Order: sequence, then C-alpha cells, then structure tokens
Amino acid sequence: MTLKLFDYCDAAGFNDFKEWTKGLQSVQRGKLNAKLDMLQKEGQNLFPELLTGTDTPGILKLRIKGNVQLRPMLCDGPIDVDSEFTLLLGAIEVGGKLKPTNADKIADARKSEVKLDTAHRRVDHERVS
Repeated sequence: MTLKLFDYCDAAGFNDFKEWTKGLQSVQRGKLNAKLDMLQKEGQNLFPELLTGTDTPGILKLRIKGNVQLRPMLCDGPIDVDSEFTLLLGAIEVGGKLKPTNADKIADARKSEVKLDTAHRRVDHERVS
C-alpha cells in the first residue's frame, strides 16, 4: 500500500515545504526524495533511526544524513492517520540542535491549522527534483 503525502500551506496558499526543498542542494534533494519514497512505501515501519519522534507528541522527524543533516518535521495524518503523512516544516540539525530551534513546536501549530482547515492548509506533496 502506498501512503499519501501532503505539504502544509499557509493561509495565503504558500507551500513552505516545497520552497524549503528548492533551497537545498541537488544531492540533498535527492536524499530527501529517496527518504520520502521510502516513507510512502513503509510508513511507520521505516527503520527506527530514519523516522523518530520529537519532544512534541504527534510530531515526527525524518532523519536524512549528509553534510547538512536534514530533519523534515511531519505528522501521520492528521485526517487519516493510517494512510497519509503531512510534511509540516523543513528543518536541519546542527551540533545536535534543530534549526529552527522550535521546529517541533512550529510543526505542531501547523498540524493544528491543517486539522481546522484541511481543504486549504495542505496540498498534495509537490516533489522537487
């Protein structure tokens, strides 16, 4: 079963995750896309070191190694937790600390926005190559 991926959009319809991805180097985008493909196929069954929790319940981070440690913030659902993920925020990890420092809290607030307005606060994931 292939799981569905969505990107968070702000109130103006701006796809923040897509723009964050565009700002990555091509090698980083390739690694990100490979991990997102794995996430679509395996969901929560990804190796534990690839998809981990955060200090904020319900917010997950995808761990992508490289010169820059990518840490996209996401959640399962939040509408259908068994068949979808929503990519909420692009983040990186430097020296064991997330940037932005409150990435999980921002992601949690965005998750709440998606729950309140599913039709406008997320779109199908837009892959950036």
